[in-house]
Amino acid sequence: MDIKKLISKIKHYSPISIGMRIFKTWIAATLTATIALTPIIGNPFYALVGTVFGMQNTVSNSFKMGIGRIVGTGIGAFLGFLFAHLELSSPPLIGLVIALVIIFCGLLKIQHSILITITLCLLIMYNPDRGDSLLDYAFFRTLDTAVGVIVGLLVNRFIAPPNHLKSLVTELDILSKLAQESLKDSNKLPEFEKELSLLVNIHNNYQVDEKYDNHDVSNEKLRRAVDACSDLYFHFKNCSETDKAIKDYHLDKINKTRTLLENTLNELKGIV
Repeated sequence: MDIKKLISKIKHYSPISIGMRIFKTWIAATLTATIALTPIIGNPFYALVGTVFGMQNTVSNSFKMGIGRIVGTGIGAFLGFLFAHLELSSPPLIGLVIALVIIFCGLLKIQHSILITITLCLLIMYNPDRGDSLLDYAFFRTLDTAVGVIVGLLVNRFIAPPNHLKSLVTELDILSKLAQESLKDSNKLPEFEKELSLLVNIHNNYQVDEKYDNHDVSNEKLRRAVDACSDLYFHFKNCSETDKAIKDYHLDKINKTRTLLENTLNELKGIV
């Protein structure tokens, strides 16, 4: 069966929204679990968690989260190894160890890795009796994490990478149609607001991943289209004014802004 048809069927019958990111995470996790069957990975848990960290909504965020995960694991492994040798076992000192891990993660701006960093640190401290040395254990858990992160990054970057520009143009088209409908039905405004919020998020993602986009499109053009949608929302909200002059002013602005949006949208469609 065609994979695209399969994905389409699953999306159709699923009670929740299933996007390409879920399928890519499945692919990445399968690859990591397969590698875990070889001597390359010693502990599949850390590798698989690393893979999930490497599957973010943008390629740039994947690098950020993935590298943070590797660094966090390294810190947890090192501190766990250090404190296990110092034999810190009293409750105040254990609390201090956890506080130090949080501080280290904060200084390195990897707060998203605090939980797993603490987990590994305590795991080493409270389970020092292993077949391999503490130093070996700390090193190989960091290596396991790195392998998982790399798999996640490669899958996210090269298998159906996020096409933020296409999503942006699609959302602009939706808002353009909603703008036309909102002129006749003011009840469409909450839907317009919801789609506008989604548009802003997509635009932010595009800006984060801009260096990975090969389309020849200017940021100024995209910003103009996004700003036009924000302006439309503002004028639609104020169209209910009872004062005829004020209402006419906003209607005039809506018509001019709609024309600007449609012209910019047609240019973007030609690029995408």
